Amino acid sequence: MKINSIHVILISLVLTILLVLGHHDLARSATDSLIYDKAQQAQPSFLKHLEQIVNIDSQTNDAKGLMQVEKLVIDRLKSIGADIKTVTAKPNAGNIIIGTIAGTGRGKILLLAHTDTVFKQGTVAQRPFKIVNNKAFGPGVMDDKGGILLGVEALKILKETKFKDFKTITFLINSDEETGSIGSRELIKATAKKHDVALVLEFGSPQDKITSWRKGIGTYGIKVKGRAAHAGAEPEKGCNALVEAAHQTLQLSKLGDSSKQTTINFTIFQAGDRRNIIPDTANVEADVRVLEAREFDRLKNDFTRITKNKLLPCTQIEIQATPGRPPFPPNPQTDALVKKAVAIYQQIGLKLGVECSGGGTDGNYAAIVGTSTLDALGPVGGGAHSATEYIDIDRIAPRIYLLTKLIMDLASSTR
Repeated sequence: MKINSIHVILISLVLTILLVLGHHDLARSATDSLIYDKAQQAQPSFLKHLEQIVNIDSQTNDAKGLMQVEKLVIDRLKSIGADIKTVTAKPNAGNIIIGTIAGTGRGKILLLAHTDTVFKQGTVAQRPFKIVNNKAFGPGVMDDKGGILLGVEALKILKETKFKDFKTITFLINSDEETGSIGSRELIKATAKKHDVALVLEFGSPQDKITSWRKGIGTYGIKVKGRAAHAGAEPEKGCNALVEAAHQTLQLSKLGDSSKQTTINFTIFQAGDRRNIIPDTANVEADVRVLEAREFDRLKNDFTRITKNKLLPCTQIEIQATPGRPPFPPNPQTDALVKKAVAIYQQIGLKLGVECSGGGTDGNYAAIVGTSTLDALGPVGGGAHSATEYIDIDRIAPRIYLLTKLIMDLASSTR
C-alpha cells in the first residue's frame, strides 16, 4: 500500500495522542503511588493523636470532656492551615467545630464527623486506649474519634502535595451526634446546601464497607392515664394503666411494613412503682425506622386510629410521635459516588464493599437537603458503642488513601 502525506499526518497524530495518554496515565499512576505512600506514612501520626483524644471521656453533654477533645481537634486542624470557627451546640453541651480550607478550584466538599461518644465519665479509666493483635481499642476509638483524625490526615496530605483544585473544603465536627444532633442539625443542613458533596466519616463495617443509604429514625409511643387504687383491698376502684398499655403495645407493634422496610420496636415500658397499688400511669416508647419519610405520618395516623380500640374504657391515651433523623434513601447521586470510591480502592488492590443501614447519622441531614452524600468513609472496625469497640489497623492507610483520593477526584470533577 502506498503511503501518502495524509497517511503520515494521521499516523503521527495517532501516535501523538497515544503518547499524551500514556504520559497522562503514568503521571496519574505516579500521583496515586505518592498519595498511598503518604497515607502509609500518616499512620503513626494518626495513632499517636488517636490515643490522646480517645483517652478523654466525652459523652454527649460532658462539657469538660468535650472541651478537652475540641481543643486537641482544633489544634490539629490549625496545624494543616484550616480557618476555625466554633458555634454552640445548645441545648446540648460542647461546640460545633467548623474548619475551612480555601483552594483555587470550583468544587465545594463537606466532611462530617463528631466529638461525642456514648460512653459515660470514668470509662477511660476502666479501659483506656490500647493496641492488641493489630487492633486499636478504646471508648469512641471508631465512633467517631478515628473518623475525625482520618479526615485530618487526608487534609494534611492535600496540603503536603499542594493540591488546591477545589474552592472550599469544610470540615464540620459536632458534639451531639449520638443524641440526634438536636443542637447542630440545622447548621449541618444549611452548610450541606452550600456544598456539592458531603463525605461522612462514620466508621466502615468490619467487612470494609461504605454505606449508600440509611433509614430515618423516630420515637413513637403512648402515655396512658388510669386511676390508682389499693391492689388488695379494692382493686375494682382502680383503672389499670399498665394493663391498657400492654394491650396497646401488642396492637401497635404490628404496624411495621416489611415491604417498605418500616420497623417499629417497643423498647421502653414504664408503669407503677409499688406492688400493692394499681398503676395510674404508664409510658411506652418504640424505636421507629423508615426508608420513606411519609411512613412517619402513616404511623402517626395509625397510632391515632388503633388506640381508640381500648381494653379499658376508663383509661385516657396520649399519643407521642416524634420523627427524628430523616431518611437517607437510595439515589443516583450516591450511586455515582459509590462507583468512584470502589474504583479508587481497586487502585491499591482492595475491594470496597457497599451496604445499607438501619442506623442514622448526620449524613441523613446532608442527604435530605439534596447534597450528594456518601457515608461510612471513616476507619474500618467493629463493636461500636460496646466495650469491644475497635479499629482495624491494617485498614487505616487504605482508608486515608480512599478519602484523600476521593476528595481530589471530586474536587477536580465538580464544575
